[in-house]
Amino acid sequence: MTQPTRPSPLHLLIDGLRRLARGLRADRRGNVMSIMAFAAIPLIFAIGFGLDYSRAQKLQTKMNAAADAAVLAAVVPQLLNQSDAMAQTAAQNMFDQQVAGLPGMTTVVRTVTITSTVSATLGRLRTAKLVYTAKSTNFFGGVLGAATLPIGGTATASASQPPSINFYIALDTSPSMLLPTTSTGISNLIGGAIWQGEMAYYGRTDGCDFACHSNNMHQWNAGTYVIDTSSRAIYLNNSSSSGTNPFFRVDCSGNVFNSSGTKLGTSGTIVGSATYCGGYSPLPNPVVLSYVPTGQVLPTTVSVNFPDTWWLAQNYSKVNPGQSDINLRTDDEGTAAAGVIQYAYNIQQQFATATVPPVYKMQFFTFNVGNPAALSTSPFGTMTNVSTLQSATFPDLGAQAPLMAANGSWTNILTVTGNADTNFTYMFNWMQSTMTASGTGTPASPQNVLLIVTDGAQNNNTGDGMGQLNANNIAQCAAIKATGTRIAILYTQYLPATINYTKHPTFNSFAANNVPYIQQQLQACASQNTDGSYLFQTVSTDGNVSTALNSLFAMVVQSAKLVR
Repeated sequence: MTQPTRPSPLHLLIDGLRRLARGLRADRRGNVMSIMAFAAIPLIFAIGFGLDYSRAQKLQTKMNAAADAAVLAAVVPQLLNQSDAMAQTAAQNMFDQQVAGLPGMTTVVRTVTITSTVSATLGRLRTAKLVYTAKSTNFFGGVLGAATLPIGGTATASASQPPSINFYIALDTSPSMLLPTTSTGISNLIGGAIWQGEMAYYGRTDGCDFACHSNNMHQWNAGTYVIDTSSRAIYLNNSSSSGTNPFFRVDCSGNVFNSSGTKLGTSGTIVGSATYCGGYSPLPNPVVLSYVPTGQVLPTTVSVNFPDTWWLAQNYSKVNPGQSDINLRTDDEGTAAAGVIQYAYNIQQQFATATVPPVYKMQFFTFNVGNPAALSTSPFGTMTNVSTLQSATFPDLGAQAPLMAANGSWTNILTVTGNADTNFTYMFNWMQSTMTASGTGTPASPQNVLLIVTDGAQNNNTGDGMGQLNANNIAQCAAIKATGTRIAILYTQYLPATINYTKHPTFNSFAANNVPYIQQQLQACASQNTDGSYLFQTVSTDGNVSTALNSLFAMVVQSAKLVR
């Protein structure tokens, strides 16, 4: 038996309103109510149509997103070298999968058009366009004969095979780049060294935030000493036993321990010098540790070195078992450089079947106090295809940084720089003179990209002084860009909190008057894309330098874009 059709809630509502209106019309006392009732009917329908329209708009937004995804699918590198028919099928399938199952939608019609041109120099240029129409089912409008609302949209994406590029990559290895990459690392480094002069000069009793790399750091400003978490001084073992006992621990009572913490003897002293427990040590490395071994009467001596805080960062887990080594920005620079080589190689492989495959080559430089220097580790110091670089081991940048002879002096005590440790003026001049002419983007005539990784702190003795990039540097950037070379910059953010020498007016002035403007000056140096975005990325403490550098590389070579 066929069950009678139940009226819909909307029909019941309308029938009820009609009966109410007839009753009010028959009752002369209800003229006002009658007018209100008649006015309520179009109001209800207006609200209903508003709901239908809102629902249609939401549905169109979802379909627009599906259309965007579809046209981008047609221009990905894997399909850019395939036929237009394959790209069209990929776009159609992507759109159909995205819209399948969307509720309240009928009569979907979509058309995908693929157009391609092939250049003898830059390979294939492809444009994908998708046009769709559909109908959104109405709930309220159907009562008055408007069962659906039409919706539609268009999405277009274009892509070209990326050009061949020579990357000149300048890595900042100045002392300020020896900052730990995590908040925990900064705290551990500060606590792992004692600077005897800090109490007198700056009202502090802990160590420096930066992992200073020096021959004789203990001679700096009344002595800097590496200690473990039990406040025992660390001395590096220079004897033949260093393989099994790489360093000694000596507490302020003169007890001597091996690197594992086993007590070796008593009466430990540095011959002819004070220890960190007793003040400043005037002797350069190496020095002599004297102690009386357990069970013996006569002392024994061993040649040792005072370590620097860079050594502490690299060996923090050995000095303090159970802890991790302290990762520095120079460490992350090296990891990121190796990562971007692999990332570039992978992209190059995606276009390997192109008519004219792009070629990516890279050459790496370090810069600090003077002119940049090409990495001495082969093959990274010469312009080399990433297909060769990706199988080589990238060197330790911290180990390659020059050993500072003293605070304010490089390599030897006579080379006084006054902490002028980052010279952008020299760097830009040198890089411009080093780079060959930027070409059209073919393998035979590659484009140039100068990619810089830096904390942006200008500190040199060529007249620019201490601060961020200045007008002269920005002019240098403009001159480089005028040659056709693009500049991409990864800013490893300089943190004002690390400049905490409260009684040092120069440092305080630098933190207050320069650090807040480093980012905007670096960005002013960077090149812009056609959409106005800058080839610029920022990474801060606890951030991932590798991810940021890969993103910057992708911005440089990106070829697919939506066109509205």
